[in-house]
Amino acid sequence: MNRSSALYLLVAAAVAVPGTAFSQWQWKDSTGRMVYSDVPPPPSVPDRAVIMAPGRAPGAYRPVEADAAAKGDSIKAEGQPDARPEAPRARPASARVKDKTDAPADPDQAFRERREARLKADLEAATKEREQLARQTRCQELSNYATGLREGMRVSKAGADGAAHRLSGEEREAELAKMNDSISQHCS
Repeated sequence: MNRSSALYLLVAAAVAVPGTAFSQWQWKDSTGRMVYSDVPPPPSVPDRAVIMAPGRAPGAYRPVEADAAAKGDSIKAEGQPDARPEAPRARPASARVKDKTDAPADPDQAFRERREARLKADLEAATKEREQLARQTRCQELSNYATGLREGMRVSKAGADGAAHRLSGEEREAELAKMNDSISQHCS
């Protein structure tokens, strides 16, 4: 093994060791032995027995019971009933939930409802945009046709027999008036 390979292995091992140390759980079991594991302790282990949890520095793990003790609440020992009943706490108005029917219990349901509302709004906006574009295109076509009629462009229409015949002066004026009315109604 050459020197650079050995150095590479040494650096890789040094980087890998701290990563595995952070993914370890540490707690004391019921006999007082220290237990190290990469999985959380079983539910029978009280939170106060957990010494280290993944992602926290050693000694930084504060179980729920420790938070309650810091607030002055009673701590329930394992197997013993609570000495005093817990009084109901008043929540601030901003934290109160309106009604069970107002707020869905399932967060996924709330997400689906918001997504459906957003998709519906996007569909309506796209439909309006498509209708506006079609209207603008139709107005442009009408305007071009009216300009052609005014400029004297030859215009033909199909007759009853299917054969094309050119518009006379009066027919041209009637067609131009019809186009102008249509433009004023739909393109203003």
